[in-house]
Amino acid sequence: MPPPRLLFARRLCSASASDTAAALTPSTISDAAELAAATALRAPSFESRLLSLVPGGVLSDPDFARLTLARLLPIPGPSLRFLRFVSSRLPDPAPDAASAGASPALPEVHEFLLRLPPHLAADAVDLLASHLGIHLSVGTINAASRAALRAARPDLVFRLFSAFSSSPDYPGDVTTVGCLARAYAAQGRPLEGLQLLRDAARRGAAPPGDAAADIVAAFAANGNWAKVSATLHLMITAGCTPDIVVYQRIVHALFAQRNCGEALRVFREIKQRGYDIDRVMYTTMIHGLCKMDCIGDAQQVWDEMVDKGLEPNEYTYCSLINYYCKAGDFEKARKLYDEMLEKGFKQTTLTCNIFIKGFCAHERVYEALEVFEEMSVKGIKHDVITYNTLIWGLCKAGMLPQAIRMYEWLPSSGLEPSALTLSPLIAAVCKEGQLEAAAKLIMSMRARGLEPSQWSNDNIIDVFCKIRRPDEGMSWLAGRVDDGLLVLDIMLKVGFELGRIACAILVDKLCTCSESYSPQLDDILASNR
Repeated sequence: MPPPRLLFARRLCSASASDTAAALTPSTISDAAELAAATALRAPSFESRLLSLVPGGVLSDPDFARLTLARLLPIPGPSLRFLRFVSSRLPDPAPDAASAGASPALPEVHEFLLRLPPHLAADAVDLLASHLGIHLSVGTINAASRAALRAARPDLVFRLFSAFSSSPDYPGDVTTVGCLARAYAAQGRPLEGLQLLRDAARRGAAPPGDAAADIVAAFAANGNWAKVSATLHLMITAGCTPDIVVYQRIVHALFAQRNCGEALRVFREIKQRGYDIDRVMYTTMIHGLCKMDCIGDAQQVWDEMVDKGLEPNEYTYCSLINYYCKAGDFEKARKLYDEMLEKGFKQTTLTCNIFIKGFCAHERVYEALEVFEEMSVKGIKHDVITYNTLIWGLCKAGMLPQAIRMYEWLPSSGLEPSALTLSPLIAAVCKEGQLEAAAKLIMSMRARGLEPSQWSNDNIIDVFCKIRRPDEGMSWLAGRVDDGLLVLDIMLKVGFELGRIACAILVDKLCTCSESYSPQLDDILASNR
């Protein structure tokens, strides 16, 4: 037999609308909420059942919604579905609802939001604030914002903050400011993020280190070193000494801009200032120096790291191994690789791809194929980079049949070809005079929505012209006016007559273009008189 409270709730739900309106007491609403929560937890599709069990007058009562939700939290699925279901049936909040005071937050809301993906957490915060008047604590908003940043969704940080703006705790604390500043940096708007940190500093709050690091990284990526300096100065004057992470982001940006000398200068300066250089900073330096072919400096930094008792990680080893493979010194590369394995690191797709690329670059393609086979034997997955590199290497070595076979194997691994898969194949089959095969590859590329590299365009147009299908070549360039005009100029100079379809494509494109191409239009029309 059902519990008395549920029997009472069912009697309420079977009453007429007028009786229900008169019977909306705290006790009856509580009973109805108990029934609704039990239904939501028991039935996968509970919405239609609630409509038949609970009268509209109860469904539109905010207290019923809050009590039901309190019984469902923090279970994410039913809680979010009920919240979405009931929100559309609640009356719009009064304009002065915020000033009248918000409902107290439910204790389980914090855990509920952290169990949701960031975009769903943002939806839930909006619904809780706008329809139930439940405004979350600063800690909950900050935790949800940090989750959104980890998911690379800075837009959700602004949504969360907007929903929080009617809370009595608005505008939050220094962590809230830090999350907003990081969101601005992630969106490429570091100036706005810096202004937030400056405003907080004027109120006596030191800039959070992670926010300052993101702002610095954003400015450094754009080469705006004046603002990098201004951000560091703000931190120091606010009593927040920049930590090693901030300088690591600066060094990383300097290497990205191929400014090896300045990266080394910053590295030496922070050592002189007494910073404790950690494994991450050493690895950043070694990786950057190897990419810049500064192997002497890289080896020196490596030795310094080892002397300090810091063990290189897999990424550190791979940086040096990659350099030696690129330089063709496979003896040193193999020695480092064996040392890495002896220290307990495993063979991975990344490490195998490094050797495959090195062997292919130095026309030792059979050794690259041996690594490929070894991966299969050891259960190491091939990725699209593995296939792309081998296809490029085989084409480079004049082994076109083997390259085509590798291309045909790729889908069996559950992988999709990329433009880098097809471009070397197109060039190779063109060189071999297999024009129809090249055309098929080109159309395959188009069918997949892939854009060829710039150098591939010449091969593509050349193929279509040689097989007497220039219209398809011009159609390929329909979205790239300047490329099309370059090809057109060459065609007209050698006396090639432009077909009617190609002519129509170019005239249509030039007439609708915002730029002026009158001389080119004249040439096209003149060639087709």
